[in-house]
Amino acid sequence: MKILVTKFRNLGDVLLSTPLFASLKAIYPDSELHVSVNDFCTQVVADNPHVDKVIPYSRGKKSKQTFWQRIRAELEFYRQFKGQYDLVINLTEGDRGCIISALSGASRRMGYIKKPTLISRLARFDTTFEFESSAHTVEKDLNFARVLSPTKVQCKVTLGWNTNHERHLDQLLASINLKKGYVIVHPVSRWMFKCWAPERVAECIDFIQEKHMKQVLLTTSPDSTEKAMANEIIRFCRHPPKQLPEHITLQSYAYLASKACLFFGIDSAPMHIAAATDTPVLALFGASKPNHWGPWDNQAGSNYQSISGVQRNGIHCIISNKNLEVYLKKGRKISKGMMAISTNSVIQEINKTLSRIDETDKAVQSR
Repeated sequence: MKILVTKFRNLGDVLLSTPLFASLKAIYPDSELHVSVNDFCTQVVADNPHVDKVIPYSRGKKSKQTFWQRIRAELEFYRQFKGQYDLVINLTEGDRGCIISALSGASRRMGYIKKPTLISRLARFDTTFEFESSAHTVEKDLNFARVLSPTKVQCKVTLGWNTNHERHLDQLLASINLKKGYVIVHPVSRWMFKCWAPERVAECIDFIQEKHMKQVLLTTSPDSTEKAMANEIIRFCRHPPKQLPEHITLQSYAYLASKACLFFGIDSAPMHIAAATDTPVLALFGASKPNHWGPWDNQAGSNYQSISGVQRNGIHCIISNKNLEVYLKKGRKISKGMMAISTNSVIQEINKTLSRIDETDKAVQSR
């Protein structure tokens, strides 16, 4: 049996679909599972033990192509799916997954439909769910598995890595003298309005290093805007955090997160990666809905609500504000909800979380 899952979204969206991949393999253990994602998301599933083949969709070359070159590339992309699959699940509400479903020849087709269109009708989905839902993103995608076999649903989010990632990262950590048990601080996102104020992040970094004597590793993507914000944060710090000497892959980041005692940051792909490795997460939510995007607990799932205040879910904790209004200030988008989260409230939760972690470590050492 050949199964195709399509998810043409961003890094975090694809990562949160991995429980569905595991569920499909549990339901159909002898199946061949293919996953098609945007090309910048391939690292998320490249080392996933449940995925047999990754089919990337290239978005990066369009600006350099003529109109007819783009048409030809699109047709070549779609042609590879024609008559190839027995089951297709489209996890994106747009037309691309609908076209692939129509071409696939699959006897069973499942997917999201945001609104009825000619293309969505051609997809001939026999099982559909509304894309707009109050459920967590993981739970929404798992609805398809529950239709197929409710007793075999798997709930663990997975981002795999291999020994090459471990070896290279261990060398990088040794080069900056960073040992296991550090705190990762990732204060940035590709959507910069999700970010908290740099001086507030710096105050939290100093608190972690001075009060709890934990080494802090500040991480960003290679994006120049994110790196500029990291430099701004460092300028506010009394005790500058450590940074990796080079950019690493998402698989290496998962291994990096697995060695941390805490991840502190905002709603971002690295936050979801840390949660996937069962590292405790403390995250700020003032620009996105925690009931949709809160850090998933592999044991407890999700119980987040769209409210203001502290919410705990398994090993994770978020501080949320339900005011999602965004406004412009000096040409920059600012989130009212993020700015409403006070430094004192965050430091208080950091203190509680790290104190709890310290007590657990002492209990383990005393055995």
